[in-house]
Amino acid sequence: MAALYVLNLTAAVGLLFVPLWFSRRYLRLPFVNPFTIVLAIGLPIQVMKLFAGPMLLIEGGGLFESGYQFALLMGNLLVVAQTAGMLFFYRVFCALRIERHFPLQNAIVRPRDARRAARLFLLIFAFALCRLADSEFGVMNWLANPREGYQLYRSGQGHWYAIATSALAASFVLYFIARPTARALLLQTATFLGLGYFLGSKFTLLSIFTATLVFLWFIRWPYLIRMIVVGAPFVFVLLVWNLYLALGDTFEFQSIVEYFDYYKNAADYYREYLRGEIPLFYGEVTWSSLWAYVPRAIWPEKPFVYGILLINEIFYPGAAELTNTPAFGGAVEQFADFGVPGLLLFGFFGAQPVSTALLSYLTFRRPGVYFGRVSLATVLLLLVQFAPAFGIYFPGLLYLLLLGICLLLTAAVRAAPRGPRFRAALGEAQP
Repeated sequence: MAALYVLNLTAAVGLLFVPLWFSRRYLRLPFVNPFTIVLAIGLPIQVMKLFAGPMLLIEGGGLFESGYQFALLMGNLLVVAQTAGMLFFYRVFCALRIERHFPLQNAIVRPRDARRAARLFLLIFAFALCRLADSEFGVMNWLANPREGYQLYRSGQGHWYAIATSALAASFVLYFIARPTARALLLQTATFLGLGYFLGSKFTLLSIFTATLVFLWFIRWPYLIRMIVVGAPFVFVLLVWNLYLALGDTFEFQSIVEYFDYYKNAADYYREYLRGEIPLFYGEVTWSSLWAYVPRAIWPEKPFVYGILLINEIFYPGAAELTNTPAFGGAVEQFADFGVPGLLLFGFFGAQPVSTALLSYLTFRRPGVYFGRVSLATVLLLLVQFAPAFGIYFPGLLYLLLLGICLLLTAAVRAAPRGPRFRAALGEAQP
């Protein structure tokens, strides 16, 4: 049994490098590319989730505990199914030459247009963040401790937080499009890391830094590796400070490890499932997740427990109402409805393999991303793939609606008159 457990662990490590294999084997990219950059930045976090957290948090066996091993196996099966789906759809898109049907390729976005649109989204970010902070916590209190605001004062106002996060991401991408040079991008990154800090999310800061590295790769900056070595510690300090604000007096190694309890939670679930204590939900997790489309501000009676939170409620009763929703790794969300068959089906035909295949083909094969000729199609590709934390709080159709609105606003700025009042409204210097 120990040999099987070791094999399961080895497979989990190997599957982490699927992006490297896909980018080299199918996209013909160099070793250092956007896929491997994202992999390198996220690898320490993945290792903490897979190994450090379970090793210290799971009692009675650690990495060799049966619930954890089953969670690891389900996670491996999900990655295999997603990879198979991605390869299948990638071949389909290649055969269909899907780029011929890709819209917006002739809607050119000039640097001035991108700059104006970036300023507009920055104004939207500031407005949404102020509305969020002022609703309960207070603007000054939020600015003093964004992490506390993020954790405790978003209930009923989450739509403003989601808008602020995505608007900041859109502004970041459009500023880069307006001036795709290394010097401008590095200055922009420092500014946006500061702004992202006020969102209180560690993921946002990490996403901004990762997006910077990816954009530096696109413009073939020769010092990219040095940037990774120099910039990573700086971002790490911001992440640690953000975590310190959350933990306060309990800031110690054990408290940090407890943030990586994804597989510990999954092990708890699978242990109870294998004992027959938790039945399958037969579609309730999937169908009830549609509540995510309904803003609580519009429907105050919206339930607090739906989708994967049905599992959370079993182990952390009442936590969802307090906006405390510990995450479950090990493909629990895909498994909980129909078991292994549902997991494989969701993995193969899910949004992730289809979108990864489509966007990889359009970005790195045809038509590709070229900053000498930027179109609304280029903006779309960069927003969806590389904008830091863009749309992460908008599920499914709401994500498509958000993307459409961003493109419409960019197009509106592009088509708007160029008079002095227009320039003044967007903060542009008068001639």
